Amino acid sequence: MGKQQTSNTQLEFQVPAKVGKYQLLERIGRGTCGIVYRAYDAILSRDVALKVSQVGVLDQETGKVPGSQKAFITETLSAGRLCHPNIVTVFDAGVDGTLNYLAMEYVEGASLKRYGRGQKQLPPYRVVNVIAEVCEAIDFSHKMGIVHRDIKPANIMLATDGSVKLLDFGIAVSTSAGEGIGAGRPALGTPNYMSPEQVTGKELGPRSDIYSLGAVMFEMLTGQQLFKATKVKELFRAVLRENAPPLRSLRPDLPVELERIISRCLAKNPRLRYASGTEMAKALRAVADKMAPPDLLTPELESWMPLIPQLKFFAGFSARKIARFTSVSNLVRFSSGTNALSRNTIDNHLYVIIEGVASTRDGSGLSAVLGPGECFGELGFVRGDKSVADIEVMTDMVALKVHSSDVHALPDADQLAHYQMISNSIAQRTSNSDELLLDLAL
Repeated sequence: MGKQQTSNTQLEFQVPAKVGKYQLLERIGRGTCGIVYRAYDAILSRDVALKVSQVGVLDQETGKVPGSQKAFITETLSAGRLCHPNIVTVFDAGVDGTLNYLAMEYVEGASLKRYGRGQKQLPPYRVVNVIAEVCEAIDFSHKMGIVHRDIKPANIMLATDGSVKLLDFGIAVSTSAGEGIGAGRPALGTPNYMSPEQVTGKELGPRSDIYSLGAVMFEMLTGQQLFKATKVKELFRAVLRENAPPLRSLRPDLPVELERIISRCLAKNPRLRYASGTEMAKALRAVADKMAPPDLLTPELESWMPLIPQLKFFAGFSARKIARFTSVSNLVRFSSGTNALSRNTIDNHLYVIIEGVASTRDGSGLSAVLGPGECFGELGFVRGDKSVADIEVMTDMVALKVHSSDVHALPDADQLAHYQMISNSIAQRTSNSDELLLDLAL
């Protein structure tokens, strides 16, 4: 989990500076019935997100266990099954005195709550791709027999490296009997994102999460929540009786296919929704492939668009893939005689030369010449490694500069094509260096 703001004033209790083996560093938010801290694991030398809740004591008269204790048990049981790149990993769980704790991977970034109602919105094509990744996460959890039950913007993290993570299975419910997850519990969730069957307390299946994810996507694309109400009772009545506003009544610029996807997600009858997260993700990616974002190009970048598709870096790429890559890039200029990149520095950007010439020079003095359509900065971009060569600008040069996290936000098919081209570039440069060594030896 990453840093988020919390405004819950009721969920307050004393927490020591150290819980279990974890040294608390700062409070970063809250989850279901728990407070979340960034903490340090001295044994493994890493930061974690530590969710802390009070140990609940069984009420001898009613036989009930407090909600916070149930949430801790539920999330711990769920964690044992949920190992997926789009679900936050749980490392450890335990009890320290009067406190439960759950240690999870710490994700630097922001939740979708930052881009929700009344906030600055994400570009539509990115919203579609983010939601598609969450679809993959819930599809996996559903296959493991777990319905999340609290899909909402605050539980979806966008990491600074471009990855997407689903959080907080504290009120999850099992689709299998006798497994201890969510058994015998009342209707729970966050009202604005609850499905009709969730509102009425009926048995939930995977399609309830599909509805909630549709409500999140609607908000991310329109900047407003699905239904407006001043009271929860009025909101529930709208969820049960009112049809969702058509997406294009608020965003006529968006594809009609996207409107159809959201309408299907938000069907009152669960059987009319997508049957699985994978099915929904497939539909979203088909639309995303048509959503080239030329509106994001700066006028200067747009002026180079006639030349960019001709560069060999983009050989075999569709016009839409090129447009999406360019939309997350910046145009940079380098003067002759300067260094575009220095050896032993870390730079997570990839540079694709549009115009001009540069040379590469490593510690042994060997050099290669780079021209239009060739790239540099591959090792820092792919692995975060230090540059192994100086990139010396031989003539005034113009290049596309793109950060690794921005490429991670593109569709999977785009990423695969770009990384294949980068791999080819590294292999070609290695081959050229070997040939140069052979020439010198002879």
